[in-house]
Amino acid sequence: MGVRKKGRRKIRCSDKLYIWYVQLDFDSPNYLLNVIAEDKTLILSCPLHTEKPYIISKGRAFQNRMTDGIWHRYLLPFDVPQAITPRFVSTLIQWSMEGSNAVEVDWNVKEVHYES
Repeated sequence: MGVRKKGRRKIRCSDKLYIWYVQLDFDSPNYLLNVIAEDKTLILSCPLHTEKPYIISKGRAFQNRMTDGIWHRYLLPFDVPQAITPRFVSTLIQWSMEGSNAVEVDWNVKEVHYES
Protein backbone atom coordinates (compact mmCIF):
# COMPACT_ATOMS: atom_id res chain seq x y z
CA MET A 1 0.00 0.00 0.00
CA GLY A 2 1.33 3.43 -0.91
CA VAL A 3 1.66 6.56 1.18
CA ARG A 4 -1.28 8.99 1.09
CA LYS A 5 -0.17 12.22 -0.56
CA LYS A 6 -3.33 14.31 -0.69
CA GLY A 7 -3.01 17.42 1.47
CA ARG A 8 0.60 16.62 2.37
CA ARG A 9 3.92 18.14 1.30
CA LYS A 10 6.48 16.36 -0.87
CA ILE A 11 10.25 16.70 -0.71
CA ARG A 12 13.00 14.99 -2.65
CA CYS A 13 16.29 14.17 -0.91
CA SER A 14 19.07 12.11 -2.51
CA ASP A 15 16.77 11.19 -5.42
CA LYS A 16 14.16 9.71 -3.08
CA LEU A 17 10.64 11.07 -2.53
CA TYR A 18 9.39 11.77 1.01
CA ILE A 19 6.01 12.96 2.25
CA TRP A 20 5.82 15.23 5.28
CA TYR A 21 3.03 16.84 7.29
CA VAL A 22 2.25 18.22 10.75
CA GLN A 23 -0.73 16.94 12.72
CA LEU A 24 -2.07 16.91 16.26
CA ASP A 25 -0.91 13.89 18.29
CA PHE A 26 -3.81 11.60 19.16
CA ASP A 27 -2.39 10.84 22.63
CA SER A 28 -1.34 14.32 23.77
CA PRO A 29 -2.02 18.01 23.13
CA ASN A 30 1.23 18.25 21.11
CA TYR A 31 1.80 18.46 17.39
CA LEU A 32 3.97 15.99 15.46
CA LEU A 33 6.03 16.42 12.31
CA ASN A 34 5.69 13.17 10.34
CA VAL A 35 8.07 12.18 7.55
CA ILE A 36 7.53 9.05 5.43
CA ALA A 37 9.62 7.73 2.56
CA GLU A 38 7.55 6.72 -0.43
CA ASP A 39 8.83 3.13 -0.03
CA LYS A 40 8.25 3.35 3.78
CA THR A 41 11.85 2.52 4.67
CA LEU A 42 12.07 5.73 6.71
CA ILE A 43 9.15 6.66 8.96
CA LEU A 44 9.76 9.45 11.49
CA SER A 45 7.67 11.36 13.98
CA CYS A 46 9.13 14.45 15.63
CA PRO A 47 7.19 15.90 18.58
CA LEU A 48 7.21 19.69 18.35
CA HIS A 49 7.90 22.12 21.18
CA THR A 50 9.42 19.58 23.58
CA GLU A 51 12.04 20.37 26.22
CA LYS A 52 14.56 17.96 24.64
CA PRO A 53 14.19 17.60 20.86
CA TYR A 54 13.91 13.98 19.74
CA ILE A 55 12.50 11.83 16.98
CA ILE A 56 10.73 8.50 16.90
CA SER A 57 11.96 6.14 14.18
CA LYS A 58 9.33 3.62 13.08
CA GLY A 59 10.73 2.48 9.75
CA ARG A 60 13.05 -0.29 8.54
CA ALA A 61 16.14 1.93 8.13
CA PHE A 62 17.92 4.48 10.29
CA GLN A 63 21.38 6.00 9.90
CA ASN A 64 22.67 3.67 7.19
CA ARG A 65 21.52 0.41 8.77
CA MET A 66 18.44 -1.77 8.77
CA THR A 67 16.30 -1.75 11.91
CA ASP A 68 13.64 -4.02 13.39
CA GLY A 69 10.78 -1.60 12.65
CA ILE A 70 10.00 -1.20 16.35
CA TRP A 71 9.70 2.36 17.66
CA HIS A 72 13.03 3.82 18.77
CA ARG A 73 13.55 7.34 20.15
CA TYR A 74 16.70 9.33 19.44
CA LEU A 75 17.87 12.73 20.67
CA LEU A 76 18.28 15.27 17.89
CA PRO A 77 21.71 16.95 17.69
CA PHE A 78 19.99 20.18 16.60
CA ASP A 79 16.98 22.22 17.70
CA VAL A 80 13.54 22.03 16.14
CA PRO A 81 12.48 25.47 14.83
CA GLN A 82 9.19 27.11 15.76
CA ALA A 83 8.05 27.01 12.11
CA ILE A 84 8.68 23.79 10.19
CA THR A 85 10.27 24.48 6.80
CA PRO A 86 11.34 22.25 3.90
CA ARG A 87 14.96 23.05 4.82
CA PHE A 88 14.48 21.63 8.32
CA VAL A 89 12.68 18.55 6.94
CA SER A 90 15.58 17.99 4.53
CA THR A 91 18.12 18.31 7.37
CA LEU A 92 16.14 15.84 9.47
CA ILE A 93 15.96 13.32 6.62
CA GLN A 94 19.68 13.60 5.84
CA TRP A 95 20.63 13.13 9.50
CA SER A 96 18.26 10.16 9.83
CA MET A 97 19.54 8.42 6.72
CA GLU A 98 23.22 9.41 6.53
CA GLY A 99 24.16 10.46 10.08
CA SER A 100 25.81 8.34 12.73
CA ASN A 101 26.15 8.01 16.49
CA ALA A 102 22.51 8.67 17.34
CA VAL A 103 21.79 8.66 21.07
CA GLU A 104 18.82 6.45 21.91
CA VAL A 105 16.52 7.39 24.79
CA ASP A 106 13.65 5.71 26.61
CA TRP A 107 10.01 6.65 26.13
CA ASN A 108 10.31 9.35 28.81
CA VAL A 109 13.39 10.88 27.09
CA LYS A 110 15.42 10.67 30.30
CA GLU A 111 17.49 7.51 30.30
CA VAL A 112 20.13 7.60 27.61
CA HIS A 113 21.53 4.51 25.86
CA TYR A 114 24.54 4.96 23.62
CA GLU A 115 24.50 3.11 20.32
CA SER A 116 27.55 1.00 19.59
